[in-house]
Amino acid sequence: MHLELLMSHVYITYLISDNYPLFHPLLFHTSNMAYTYSPTTTFFPKHHLRSTTINCTSSPPPTTVTTTNNRQPIPPLLPFSAKYVPFNSITDESYSLDEIIYRSTSGGLLDVQHDINALKQFDGKYWRTLFDSRVGRTTWPYGSGVWSKKEWVLPEIDNDDIISCFEGNSNLFWAERYGKENLSGMNDLWVKHCGISHTGSFKDLGMTVLVSQVNRLRKMNKPLVGVGCASTGDTSAALSAYCAAAGIPSIVFLPANKISMAQLVQPIANGAFVLSMDTDFDGCMKLIREITSELPIYLANSLNSLRLEGQKTAAIEILQQFDWEVPDWVIIPGGNLGNIYAFYKGFKMCEELGLVDRIPRLVCAQAANANPLYLNYQSGWKNFTPVKATTTFASAIQIGDPVSIDRAVYALKNSDGIVEEATEEELMDEMAAADATGMFVCPHTGVALVALRKLRERGVIGRSDRTVVVSTAHGLKFSQAKIDYHSKAIEGMGCKFANPPVEVKAEYGAVMDVLTKYLSNVS
Repeated sequence: MHLELLMSHVYITYLISDNYPLFHPLLFHTSNMAYTYSPTTTFFPKHHLRSTTINCTSSPPPTTVTTTNNRQPIPPLLPFSAKYVPFNSITDESYSLDEIIYRSTSGGLLDVQHDINALKQFDGKYWRTLFDSRVGRTTWPYGSGVWSKKEWVLPEIDNDDIISCFEGNSNLFWAERYGKENLSGMNDLWVKHCGISHTGSFKDLGMTVLVSQVNRLRKMNKPLVGVGCASTGDTSAALSAYCAAAGIPSIVFLPANKISMAQLVQPIANGAFVLSMDTDFDGCMKLIREITSELPIYLANSLNSLRLEGQKTAAIEILQQFDWEVPDWVIIPGGNLGNIYAFYKGFKMCEELGLVDRIPRLVCAQAANANPLYLNYQSGWKNFTPVKATTTFASAIQIGDPVSIDRAVYALKNSDGIVEEATEEELMDEMAAADATGMFVCPHTGVALVALRKLRERGVIGRSDRTVVVSTAHGLKFSQAKIDYHSKAIEGMGCKFANPPVEVKAEYGAVMDVLTKYLSNVS
């Protein structure tokens, strides 16, 4: 299709594809002033690729803009792209995202690096407006909280290869009553309910990206039969669901008798091949890494940095929900520690690309029974040592040798971050206290709320500080733990907020007596 456009003697040749927004602000200039076209949500999948040519009188190269009056040419648009690079290293080593690789040549972690110069062709206002315009839309795939930021996630993937359940866009809950009653009148406390998602946890945000890329790789005839993970529950649920949606086999390694039945049933129901092993998560992780190096199974654990690209969108979403105002604190439960870095990366990209002017301070909250990062923080970040994690109700973070330790330390150091811990009784009491104010949170959220309470008591977090607690999973996944707590069936735990049902005879007088007593206590 050819289209001739005359704007003060400016002639342009421009290729429109899903790698570019429909109009770029640099393209519309006259000799006297610049016109900026407002952002648009219209993108074209590659199978609808079309070239729109505007004939150039001086025959400049494609995508180059020239003007009269001897003005300098406007540079061509750079395509959006991303690649693997060694994490936090200065090196020329890099890999295409279409390669099957998990570690650098030195054995270190990889990171997904975006072409920031290409993204900077658009200013912060442009990106804010574009992202906001996609919220709640049904246009594929931009209604997803992850894929509404596609240019910052997997910019080169074809829309037809994306496997999405319209994850993200989760509730940012104003925890007004909880803050006032439990945290000395704290009035700007929010809980980001990432567990209100397709499979009930934040893991959906990363899994849509990873499985979409695997779908792309399989279409490219890469040697991949299935996708595998070691899991403490939520990862396997997300992997199995997204693989089922894509028609890709999923393989799950689970530690026997260490996850809830609600978590176990999810991969089983979604058709995953589940192996229950007599080891802990760290043992499962060691085995899956060995197996995926020998068999055509793609590794889906957060060692794979693709997942973090999806998880970072929760940070961007928080900023959106605050109308692009930055909170003072964000508190995140930590186990394998990829998520703390993902949040840092999301906030940092927004700062670097001009959407906001600062980032929040981050807090990582760990269970005392699985606290290697907390111990490392207490030592002044000296000599990280893995621990043998013991049983915790916050089972998804029961990890003693986290894969993403280096990422987490980097994120916390660069955000003036803090690490706190919670005992089993503390986290269960805090979970119950939160539930009593209208929430229904998981034990991991209880860990984060304990960290908040301790920091409030020490005066580190102020009464009016805008604070976000990240709730990583839905409370329904941990109903048995809640039943045991409210039944006071947990050995050695006082369960001070237990609320067991009252047994009463089905007689008018007996019911009246019980209700009269109850009403006198609550009035």
